[in-house]
Amino acid sequence: MLAASQIDTPAVPAESMDADLALLGGFLRQLSPAAKALDLKDDTPLLSSGILDSLGILQLMSFLGEELGIEIADDDFTLDNFETVGALMAFIRRRKG
Repeated sequence: MLAASQIDTPAVPAESMDADLALLGGFLRQLSPAAKALDLKDDTPLLSSGILDSLGILQLMSFLGEELGIEIADDDFTLDNFETVGALMAFIRRRKG
């Protein structure tokens, strides 16, 4: 499996991605007590750490649609998109690109 940093993604302005990361971090910290205790980095696991569970993924998808305007397709619900913070940010870049 490719690391999030190895995935070819369209160029998105850095300040936009910083804002998206800040929004995402705030959402995850509100959603999960596990996220409150962690310094969220690219390699922070979302599923195995307990930050996201199946309900959390659905809430996250709703959040991404409402806050970032990202349309979510059934094919987007894959482990590769949610495994780590970096993988999730790569998914966001691809969908916003």
